[in-house]
This record gives sequence, C-alpha cells and structure tokens, in this order.
Amino acid sequence: MSVAVHRSQVLSLYRRIMRMAMSWTSASGLSEETQQEQKYIYSEAGRLFRKNKQESDEGKIREYIKEAETRIGLAEHYGTPYPRMMNIPQNVLAPHGVSKLKKAQRRAIKQATPIYLKSLGEENIPDR
Repeated sequence: MSVAVHRSQVLSLYRRIMRMAMSWTSASGLSEETQQEQKYIYSEAGRLFRKNKQESDEGKIREYIKEAETRIGLAEHYGTPYPRMMNIPQNVLAPHGVSKLKKAQRRAIKQATPIYLKSLGEENIPDR
C-alpha cells in the first residue's frame, strides 16, 4: 500500500473519531459526564494523531490504524471511551516495580498488551 492510501485511511479514521465525539453520549446520560467523555475523545485522538503524524513505516501505520479501529469498536460496544484494563501474566510481575523488570519480563508484558493499549503503554515500559 502506498503512503497516499494510508493518508486517506488515516484522515477518514480521524473524521470518524471526530464525528463519534460530537455525537457521543455517556452511558449514564448525564450531560456533565457526556462532556467529559467527549473532551477525552477529542484530546486522546489529537494527542495520538499528532504524536504519530510523521510516521512513514507502513507496518507501524497499519498497526496504528488497527489500534484506532479497535478502540472505536470497544468504545461503541461498551459505551465508554476509556481503555479497558489489561491482565499482566502473573509470572512477570516484579516485586520492585516496573523500573526493575528484566528483559524477558518487559517482553512478556509487551506481548500481553492488547492492541488497543499499545499507544498508552509505550512511554510506561522502559526499554532497558
């Protein structure tokens, strides 16, 4: 796929997210919660699209598109725009926190991370 095709997919996806945010209603129906969730959708989409706008690797672009589509699907299905929690395999938990994880433990956590949380966890799991 060419970069132009990805560009049109990404722009279409961004418009879809913005339309979803405009028409979003919280599960409780309270206007305060609805506004808060709409604001979250706008800010999260803006943050992630700005963060990845210079990406040129087609594989990563496809991953980001898949992640966005998955998050949209989950938000529509569960009625909440916030990411769902993930389960970390018990055998990789470190007693001293994330900063003291061994390489195999970090790899296991990355492999267990669902696609809809990939962008959220990138800055939280150290590479060394």
